[in-house]
Amino acid sequence: MKGTGQALSHGAISILNAFPTGKGGALGVDLWTRAKVSLREGPGQISGFISSDPEESNKLAVTVVQKVLEHYGYERKLQGEVITSSNIPAAVGLKSSSAAANAVALATVSALDEERDDDTLVAIGVEASIESGVSLTGAYDDSFASYHGGAALTDNDHRKVEKILKIPRDFKILILVPSRKTRTRQLDRTRFAPIRRISELAYSEASNGHIWDALTLNGLALSSILGEDPRPALSAIEAGAYGAGLSGKGPAIAAVVDENQLKPVRQMFEKFDGRIIEANPNFRKAMIET
Repeated sequence: MKGTGQALSHGAISILNAFPTGKGGALGVDLWTRAKVSLREGPGQISGFISSDPEESNKLAVTVVQKVLEHYGYERKLQGEVITSSNIPAAVGLKSSSAAANAVALATVSALDEERDDDTLVAIGVEASIESGVSLTGAYDDSFASYHGGAALTDNDHRKVEKILKIPRDFKILILVPSRKTRTRQLDRTRFAPIRRISELAYSEASNGHIWDALTLNGLALSSILGEDPRPALSAIEAGAYGAGLSGKGPAIAAVVDENQLKPVRQMFEKFDGRIIEANPNFRKAMIET
């Protein structure tokens, strides 16, 4: 055992929310979460601290460490702490929980000096997300895109990847982030039944390569259910965005834009309340840092 480990994983935006059908899709973005795990011999507690947002709960990070220790046979044999920092706003739909779970899982494996198994670590993060109440479905789509980068369609209920999506690399993502937060635990999945057919259409569009149309369709449908304002996304499309819509449960709205449309889309977003984040697509896998 090394005793300490540090790792980094990235955020993502929604292509397709899995609430209506159990099938989702996500695209990695270069926002990030870093985790440092320190372990010591002897039974005891795992403490947690989110240095970038101290008021947020540490339950997810602590649960991930505990589950990794259990998986590798160290249950009740070690104690320690986990500290995370991030530039991903929490509880706005930008997959902060998935990024945190992946970074913490990888940092814990590094601290143990055990062999990493990507599928196992993603699965542990999914389980911990459900157990700690930050996800209804486990968000396998978000977790996979956060860990592996790129874009994918997944069956969240059966936790399997259905399609790795081919996407260009030369685009930007503008994200409008309102000041409020939406907690997943406040949501009831049955609310999304009325848009099941729309979700199926969006999945078909994404699977056939019309990824930005799927993102837009999904975002508008989700906005109608959640009572979110569709105007920022529609304004972004009017200004030339390839696609735009609510990410996750919101309230963040993501617009996929060409470099030439960056300024007009930003100007549209500036008409609405919230801060604007500029990001790039991420194609890099979660990594152990030395």
